[in-house]
Amino acid sequence: MELKSHDLIKLSSLTNGFLTEEYELPQWAQNSLQVSPYVVVRRAPFKGGYIPVGVRGKKRSERFGFYISKSKISEVISPIQLQESFPSKERRHLKAFQALKRVREILQTEERWGLGGSVGFELATGVETVKETSDVDVILYKEDAIDTKKARKLLADLGDLQSRVDISVETKFGSFSLMEYCSKESFLLKTIEGPKLIQKPFSP
Repeated sequence: MELKSHDLIKLSSLTNGFLTEEYELPQWAQNSLQVSPYVVVRRAPFKGGYIPVGVRGKKRSERFGFYISKSKISEVISPIQLQESFPSKERRHLKAFQALKRVREILQTEERWGLGGSVGFELATGVETVKETSDVDVILYKEDAIDTKKARKLLADLGDLQSRVDISVETKFGSFSLMEYCSKESFLLKTIEGPKLIQKPFSP
C-alpha cells in the first residue's frame, strides 16, 4: 500500500503505536481522536514502520503532527475516492457543499483529482468540520507538465463559485498551488525535505 499526502487513515485503536517529536498529544488532539479516529498523511519522511500524520481540532490553530505505526491502519481513504461523496441533507446548504456540484462539472476533463481539507474530511468521516466560510480544497494529480493556458481557464471557471476553491497540484516532485504557478515566475514547491522556491518551467 502506497500512502500519499492528503490520504486519510482510520486508526484501529488509540493506544500505543504513536510517536511524537517532543511531547505527548495535546488534550484537544486526544479529544478529537476520541470523537473521530482519523488522521491525515503529512508531507514528511517516513520513519521505518511509522507514518507521518496530522490530527485536526475544532479550531484552525489546532493542528498537530506526529507518527503512527503502520499496524494502526484500519482503513485508508484517498482524496480521489471522495469525488462522488455527498454530505448529509442537513449540511448541503453550506456554501462549500453547494459549490461541489459545479466543481465536479468543471473537473470532468481532469483524469485524477480529489477533495481534501475540511470538505474532504467531513465527506470521509461524517464529522461536521465544514463552516460557512470554508474553502473547497481540490487536489490535482499530474504526471506531465502543466499547460498554463488551460490551468488559467480552470481557475477562471472555478473563480465564479460562491465558495473559494483552492487547488493544489500533486506531482512526483512535490506539491504546489495552481494559482501561484499561474501568476508568478517562481513558486513554492512543497517536498518531504521542506519547501523549495522553484522557477518556471521546473524540474526536480
